[in-house]
Amino acid sequence: MTDRVLVLGAAGTVGSRVALAFAQAGYLVRCLARSRGHRNLLAARAAGCEVVFGDMNDELALKAAMQDCRYFVHSAAPYPDSGLSFRRSGMLDAWIPQIRKHFRIARECGIERAVFTSSLSTIGLAPAGELANEDLPYDHSRQGGGNYYPVKHALEQTVQAEAAQGPPTVIVNPTGLCGEGSRNPQLSAACVFFAGLTPFMVNARLNFVDTRDCALGHVLALSNGVPGRRYILGGVNTTLKDFATQVTNMAGISRPIIVPRALAKLGAYFSELLGLLTGKTGALSLTSYYHLKYGQHYSSARAQTELGYAPTSDLAGAIQRELAWHAAGAS
Repeated sequence: MTDRVLVLGAAGTVGSRVALAFAQAGYLVRCLARSRGHRNLLAARAAGCEVVFGDMNDELALKAAMQDCRYFVHSAAPYPDSGLSFRRSGMLDAWIPQIRKHFRIARECGIERAVFTSSLSTIGLAPAGELANEDLPYDHSRQGGGNYYPVKHALEQTVQAEAAQGPPTVIVNPTGLCGEGSRNPQLSAACVFFAGLTPFMVNARLNFVDTRDCALGHVLALSNGVPGRRYILGGVNTTLKDFATQVTNMAGISRPIIVPRALAKLGAYFSELLGLLTGKTGALSLTSYYHLKYGQHYSSARAQTELGYAPTSDLAGAIQRELAWHAAGAS
């Protein structure tokens, strides 16, 4: 069997960069996607990846895509964009069985090893003044607001339970993403501040990682990671204020005004309710609000020591690439 890897989520921010990183590392890459003609998939095909079209929740399509694959990278975990709590049960009822099915099929198809893209939201909150690491368990009593954190935790727990039966799976936990590949400029902090889309902001401690570093971390996790362990793929510990200052200085505009967190939460609820009517949730949502509320600084020491992960310490290049990416998409 060749070193072929199946990547799910190659039309998305993380999955698209992951597919490119595996191709650059010399793997044969197959991407299963529903989208036709999305520029992330066009980039993957141009890099030599095989793109097959189908729904990952269609059992026959997923089994066909896994044929002759030795490895499996799941970068297509659902994104709970709404933070309204009454929607949580519907998300879990739909998504937990899907994840179980994906890993059951991987076992049946003889996948030897897998990587699952989880989230920073499954990492527990660190004591004041300390960096969060993989040993901190998720704390529902402190991180249960909205849907993003509890749902992502439930998905990661499901993967761990399924992977105990196989295939051996390494879990990676990327922090905030900065760089090319994202599909929505309204959800890009760099674009929001660069374009001056908001005159206000709430300060918070955050960590941003270059999308290219995050992608390479997946390659390293497959080859060097310990199955069952989590690896934080972080980059630069900063604050939203400092990040906004860096971006707006590049744009030559004034940085946004910091407002109280309570006011931001009120705006997030209004945005969520408006989204129920329009079908679209903007940059200000309960999900983004809780990212700020639970924001903290992270350590990538485990990934650096065990995987050989070496993220950049300067986000300027990633910011420039992200802005150029969205500018090209708008043209």
